[in-house]
Amino acid sequence: MKFNRFAPLLFLCVIGCASVARAAVDASIAKFFDDHCVKCHGPDKQKGDVRLDTLSDNFADPELRETWTKIAQMIDHGDMPPKKEARPDAAAIDTVVCWIGKTMWKTASEHPLAVRRMNRLEYENTVHDLLGIDTPLAALLPEDSSVQGFDNVSDGLSISSVLLERYMEAADAAFDGVIRRIEPEPVATRRSITIEEKENKKSIEEKRAGVMEVDGSFVKFRPGWPPIRIDDAHPHETGVYHCRIAIWPYQSPDHTPVLAVFVGPLFGPGENRFVGMFDVTGTSQEPRIIEFTTRMKEGDSMHLVPWIYPEVPGWSKDPKPGIAVKWVETEGPLDQDFPSKAQKALFGDLPMIETDHLWMRYRKNVRRHEVNSEHPKEDAQRILSAFIPKAFRRPVDAAGIEPYVALVDNLLDNGRTFEQAMRAGITAVLCSPQFLLINSDTRVDDYTLASRLSYFLWSSMPDDELMQLAATGKLRDPAVRDQQVERMLKDPRSQQFVTHFTDQWLDLAQIKFTTPDAKLYPEFDDLLETSMLGETRGFFRHILENDLSVTNFIDSDFAVLNERMAGHYKIDGVKGNEKFQIVKLPADSARGGVMAQASVLKVTANGTNTSPVLRGVWILDRMLGQPPPPPPAGVPAIEPDIRGATTIREQLDKHRANPSCARCHARIDPPGFALEHFDPIGLERDSYRSLGEGKNVGKSYKIGKPVQTDAEMSDGRSFTTFQEFRTCMMDDKMQVARSLAQKLLVYGTGRPVGVLDRPAIDGVVEYAGKNNLGLRSMIHGVVHSDLFTRP
Repeated sequence: MKFNRFAPLLFLCVIGCASVARAAVDASIAKFFDDHCVKCHGPDKQKGDVRLDTLSDNFADPELRETWTKIAQMIDHGDMPPKKEARPDAAAIDTVVCWIGKTMWKTASEHPLAVRRMNRLEYENTVHDLLGIDTPLAALLPEDSSVQGFDNVSDGLSISSVLLERYMEAADAAFDGVIRRIEPEPVATRRSITIEEKENKKSIEEKRAGVMEVDGSFVKFRPGWPPIRIDDAHPHETGVYHCRIAIWPYQSPDHTPVLAVFVGPLFGPGENRFVGMFDVTGTSQEPRIIEFTTRMKEGDSMHLVPWIYPEVPGWSKDPKPGIAVKWVETEGPLDQDFPSKAQKALFGDLPMIETDHLWMRYRKNVRRHEVNSEHPKEDAQRILSAFIPKAFRRPVDAAGIEPYVALVDNLLDNGRTFEQAMRAGITAVLCSPQFLLINSDTRVDDYTLASRLSYFLWSSMPDDELMQLAATGKLRDPAVRDQQVERMLKDPRSQQFVTHFTDQWLDLAQIKFTTPDAKLYPEFDDLLETSMLGETRGFFRHILENDLSVTNFIDSDFAVLNERMAGHYKIDGVKGNEKFQIVKLPADSARGGVMAQASVLKVTANGTNTSPVLRGVWILDRMLGQPPPPPPAGVPAIEPDIRGATTIREQLDKHRANPSCARCHARIDPPGFALEHFDPIGLERDSYRSLGEGKNVGKSYKIGKPVQTDAEMSDGRSFTTFQEFRTCMMDDKMQVARSLAQKLLVYGTGRPVGVLDRPAIDGVVEYAGKNNLGLRSMIHGVVHSDLFTRP
């Protein structure tokens, strides 16, 4: 047989197997390769023109190390031995892959350091905690690169001159956030009676669609512009405000309507920040009073958006259930400190001096203030000596502080004001390698461990307790680290871990990247999308808090739902959207686990239709940790047919006729076919929806061809339904546990984790196995791992 264009793939699958059989010290390793590889790639037969018995087994050679990595991946992923050959059991595969990893580790000349900088989220959180401010900073920095699915990994976090310029801009904005320039106005309560607002009156008089007056309240039936105007309640200046909104449901439907609240500019550029969603209850005489505290800027408004489902057209002719807003109040600014608390923490009791006049719409004769010092050089030395160790997250000697002091002194000597010079000094600290870099030392001490714990579970700098433990050398003790993990997971800041780990592990951050076609999926709305995220994050949080087995991510007998999600899943008995509840699932339910959650099903859908390829790749990567290689160059992607003439399965059958595609699709397609049970917004289905061919059912879409979920997996197991596929996944629960352990190690250590680290992965799984593979126990296993404690 001549060497053909497919031989390199085969070569990567099996290269070196025979030499292992010859060179391995462990007889069981040699037997594995003799039993499963040498027959086709030894002295008697060389499939793909590849002969392996003469291949070097020099693990120290970089090229051979790369080859061995691919060998381990092919064996671990089940690509070799071929399907028609006898399959080794899971324990044998694990033994071989671990052996390769351990041997490569022992023979490696050096091990890469996990040096990385903060990603932009960590930078914002760290600066906020360091300075005591809440100025938005992440948006000033560019998007971070993703490696192995996470944006906090060393290989994707380089530093460039352009990035340093952006860091300087962010640090400058942070310094501005520290200083309050004017003395705040006294606390005042401003109330808007919505029906008395000029613009609201006008919209009712003109009979604009979707609004009306009922019982002295302004009633809105659908989201969008014009907004409910609350001009009389707008804050006059930036500060913290306590907000109150009186609401009640008009013509309340069977389900609970929701009011979504955003804060941002009424007109012009600027981001509207989501405050929360609130159940609309009460009556016109006794409305519900929503209350929350938030920071608002001068010119900001609350945007009150009704989330009423399903939205039905024709509001002006036939008013439907709506949300009535009686009045809105803002009380503040509540933060009356002048100077601000952040300024006092940084500058102490240094005085402020008046400078130029400011024009303000609601106040006269206002002057700006800036920080001043009668002994600028002495104060600069004192301030920087206290600030730099906090910023660098470790003790810093005089030599480490001196360059920053010298910078400030030089600027003072050249006529800059004290505040201008200190701005330069603080900015320099916030752009320095010692501040930006994590894991930068070749030696791991307790201060490094403190930072690793805090950036793992809080995405921010260590708090005082972690720093005190580091100072006394106690974090080297695994028992102390266990205590800190428990403390930190109980802290509200651990929501950073829940949100950002799930956003990247499950691709939840991409949930807004596609918008389902309104005709094909009229059930979709903003409330549903927001509830999708709430379900998955709440599910993860519940498993974490109760140390439940990670097998619940495959299949569970409970879900975490609000009324909108329960109705979407056709589950009765759940009331209210504001809070998510633990709901027991029926024994025959297709729900349970993350694969059946609408958030995952939406982010794995291809536009407005489903793609078994996207979903299959997602299962292999995110759940099994066995991502397939990229598709061959020049092979076109499969486009969904929303006209209903062909199913995606029919298109894939033709696609797999291409030999270069068939091998990978044997692994990709079966899990993708199983998830065809669900549509792009997570509804169960028996048939596809179509905008062209199909049965007319009096809706905006037609019923197309039936869905087929049966398939045969690459290892020969078969299933006919999604539930049966999920059972197959439960049979692979140890692989799922290894996959999650690897992803936690990547996220928790900020370094790539591969075959070389298989012993560490198995160590985390073994640690969690003592507690039924509990998720919380798995996190403890991560901080016990050598990967977590080495440079």
